[in-house]
Amino acid sequence: GLAIYGTMVQQSFLLGMEYAAGAPGTEDNVFMIEGCEVQVLVRDDQGSAETTATLARELIEVDEVNLLVGTVSSGSTATLQEIALESDVALIVAPAAANDITGINFNDHTFRTSRENYQDSINLCEYLVTQYETFIQIAPDYSFGYGGATAFRDACTFFGGEFVDDDIFAPLDTADFTPYMEQILDSGAEAWIVTWAGGGFVPMFQAAQELGVMDALGLGASFFDNLTMQAIFQPIIGQTSGILYCHQCPDNEINDWLVQENVTRHGAPPDLFHADGMNAALLALNALTATGGDTSSEALIATMEGMEFEGPKGTVYVRPEDHVAIQDMY
Repeated sequence: GLAIYGTMVQQSFLLGMEYAAGAPGTEDNVFMIEGCEVQVLVRDDQGSAETTATLARELIEVDEVNLLVGTVSSGSTATLQEIALESDVALIVAPAAANDITGINFNDHTFRTSRENYQDSINLCEYLVTQYETFIQIAPDYSFGYGGATAFRDACTFFGGEFVDDDIFAPLDTADFTPYMEQILDSGAEAWIVTWAGGGFVPMFQAAQELGVMDALGLGASFFDNLTMQAIFQPIIGQTSGILYCHQCPDNEINDWLVQENVTRHGAPPDLFHADGMNAALLALNALTATGGDTSSEALIATMEGMEFEGPKGTVYVRPEDHVAIQDMY
């Protein structure tokens, strides 16, 4: 269900490696960085925490990797965090967004280039409360959804909004959103807020259209990937919202390069999570350069804490106390 996001991160991480190396990698994804060979091994965990665990242990124990990057699902990322800590290997999280990753599940081996739920919600709620006073929200029934719901409730309340009912949590694989849309209609809220990821957007918004939710209530949702946006909103022009990355927003040479190369290689401009993947590569390589090639977790952790680096979104700052990536939102 989240495969489209995995593709974005795989593409952009490898492009980030190429940008830093100044040349393409080999067929085996080997890049030369200041005379040092750096190889990227790509594995597909299929959105399954169990598969994530199996692959991560194999990468560490058999392939002897020095650094882990991933993964798309916030639930699977929690598993990855535990394994990285137990194995004394540093982990860079991209693109999973759950607050818990650098909140309750935080350990000193975990860094992130992805934004967290609160960065989405603060970015959007300051605008939403100028348009609506009362809200209800729906989110998927797992860690990303819980984090999103908590963040939006906190942020929109902070800026003066009011939630008129309990948050609605639906299974990530929900195909029929009719009962949830009826609950939203009956709430009396002026606007409904959505935290979601993956293919479920399409049946959700189909149900919202058919039952009149889109006509009766305003919508509060951060913009998501381009393909899903086009499938749901016709027309898109005229919609206002927040987003973590859009290829037209930043104005810098790295973003220009990413846009040009993604169009050339993949036939489309970079999408929602391409900046996360490229930033993960740039953080990793900046750290390895700063340590002189020392791949120990001790050296990498000390180097990445408080690090600033330039990426397609401009300057990213890794906050030392919780390893959150402070970055522009749009």
